[in-house]
Amino acid sequence: MKANLKSACVALVAVTAMTACGGSSDDGAGQLSDFQVAPDEVTLNSGTASCPGTNARVADVQVIGGTAPYRITSSDHLNLTFGPAGSTAPTNQGTYTVSNRNGQFAVFASGCLDLPVTVMDDQGRVASVQVTAASGSGT
Repeated sequence: MKANLKSACVALVAVTAMTACGGSSDDGAGQLSDFQVAPDEVTLNSGTASCPGTNARVADVQVIGGTAPYRITSSDHLNLTFGPAGSTAPTNQGTYTVSNRNGQFAVFASGCLDLPVTVMDDQGRVASVQVTAASGSGT
């Protein structure tokens, strides 16, 4: 009986020690750093009197902090589309997924617009980037 009690006490101490160490990175333990996107505003000016053409590349945006995977969405999925960072053409309309922490995505615009892109992490936290596409030089 003393052996069983001693074994139970040792097991309890071991379990307590393992749970006291916390977790791991932001992905494993939730948000340890601020959840944000950089930049939080991007602008594309066509340089002419016309609005930017179809699927004009606006910028790459980095997701910082939070918990992966991240869901990228737009209220205007026909004129604001997404793809992998560095890509020259969009691969997704409506929703795009960034699967790794501190990952990036590319934003593409069709025509003149001023709309937010919503970035939601796996914990339901939200960050946004304001996307503006306009005619002219912007000066």
